Amino acid sequence: MTHPSRKLAATGIALAIALAACGSDDSSSSGTSAPATAAPGSAAPTPDTAALEVDVDPPADEPKAPTEDATSMDVGYAYASNVDSHRLVVVDVCDVKDLLDSDPIDFDAINGIYTDGKNSVKDDGVRTIAGFATGEDKKHGLSDFYGTPAPLDEFVSSAIAGTGVFEGTSDNVRSQGVEKGIQNQIMVAWVVHELNSAIAKGQEGNFDVSSGAVHNWHEGWAFYAGAEPGCGPYGTADKRGENFGTLTDGDTSAANEAILAAMIAGRDSLLASDVAGAEAAAAEVVKNVAITYSQAVIRYATKIADDVAAGDLDAAAKHAAEGLAFWRVIEAYLVPAGADGETINAVFALDGAYGSDGGADEVRAALQPAWDALGITDADIGTLS
Repeated sequence: MTHPSRKLAATGIALAIALAACGSDDSSSSGTSAPATAAPGSAAPTPDTAALEVDVDPPADEPKAPTEDATSMDVGYAYASNVDSHRLVVVDVCDVKDLLDSDPIDFDAINGIYTDGKNSVKDDGVRTIAGFATGEDKKHGLSDFYGTPAPLDEFVSSAIAGTGVFEGTSDNVRSQGVEKGIQNQIMVAWVVHELNSAIAKGQEGNFDVSSGAVHNWHEGWAFYAGAEPGCGPYGTADKRGENFGTLTDGDTSAANEAILAAMIAGRDSLLASDVAGAEAAAAEVVKNVAITYSQAVIRYATKIADDVAAGDLDAAAKHAAEGLAFWRVIEAYLVPAGADGETINAVFALDGAYGSDGGADEVRAALQPAWDALGITDADIGTLS
């Protein structure tokens, strides 16, 4: 694959990288995960419900009260404003995953859910995954990095239609581009956009609970986990934690526990009008997203090497599509932090070349400089079983 020149975005990714520096065989079925708790070794956040039990109209230096219509808790995270419809976007992801299990795959039906939406009904229509993916001027920085207006939609739409990098590939390969592209690339970018939007509103002094900084922060969790955590990035993180031995006693990945703790801390900071606290929390989210998808990249590079060694090129092509989709979740974060993107993109090339050998050692070496920059250790990544 030939990639346009990469550059660090002025917003979104630039903020996330600066903050962070400071600091398959996947089932297509839907499902929810067990509630998570604070990451081991991290500062314990204020108990989630107690953090929101404050007086109405408190002084400026005390946390603001939740709205009367605040959405209830999702996977251990309590909202202070209403995101009832936002949290249903992941149900659209579940519906797409269900359609991908059919034989033959109805790509037209999948495109209908992707472009028209289904479950996330709002006052002026239906919130759609494609609506976000095609939107310009989003605060995730990907358009600047990839040098194209809508890189998220271009990847997923190409997989749905069998065009672009997916031209001439099998339905099995295309399905992996669709599933991982939607559940991971788009949803993680949506999370980053909302966290950066929250910080931007906080910097402007907009701390209105129903529409200001904390509301955008809540939307970030709604898109990460929401009503069906197993169909969001949350679900992917738990699967990778299982693969790499980084699950906690509650069968939740350490990355998910750290992200939950950071989201709670960021929420409470914004309720107290503390932008610096939210910035530190966003850095922790970015770091742990990088851990999850580094695990994914290593796993699928390993699978490709095994497939090639066994002469199973169909399986190699499928795993290359999965690995490429997972890599694109973090590429714009890790390449500016020092990762060797050219090597990793070659490993997951859909033309069948698969780099020099497609093995995990090659990918680990390419990722290591970024891990060092972001403070990610070998213990954070774990060992692939």
